Amino acid sequence: MRVIVFIDGQNLFHLAKAAWRSIGSALPPYTWPSYDVEKLANALASRLEGRRLTEVRFYTGVPDAVEEFWHGFWSNKIRQMKSKGIYVYAGRIGVGRQEKGVDVSLALDLVEATYAQRYEVAVIVSQDWDFGPAVQFAKRIAQSQGRRLAFESAFPVGQGSSSKRGIPGTTWVPIDKATYNACLDLRDYRKKRP
Repeated sequence: MRVIVFIDGQNLFHLAKAAWRSIGSALPPYTWPSYDVEKLANALASRLEGRRLTEVRFYTGVPDAVEEFWHGFWSNKIRQMKSKGIYVYAGRIGVGRQEKGVDVSLALDLVEATYAQRYEVAVIVSQDWDFGPAVQFAKRIAQSQGRRLAFESAFPVGQGSSSKRGIPGTTWVPIDKATYNACLDLRDYRKKRP
């Protein structure tokens, strides 16, 4: 079965940080987006026998260059992901630190991949309920094509998690601390100083 993994990067970071923070503060490696997208996608795709990862798609907001540290971090991390063949959508972060275009792009790509019959299993790494309507629409498209697809919502769960519920219409797949830690990327993506 072909698997596409769609990763909501900021959602993953904030959920991991909340799940495994110590009392009163977060400790490394959960204080920055320390996950290796490719390792995590492979772990989620291969958790059941007979599945084959065919695409990894990553979505995140990137601060403007004014925020030099995070802009440099994300620019370097995105460059590294693209070099591995990972599709990356880099939206912007607007007023109030809200991502612009990220959720819409992920939802549209899920629907387009369904229509194009590129997968049998879609794993969405997020707990964002806003993806529920896109999942329902993808199911209707698949039904009209005479296909039955599997949809999973994967997300970090630990003592600090506020919810253990995934995206409506999906199978909920908790990511435990051991699985997350096995998928760490501890490279330093900060902008190098001259």
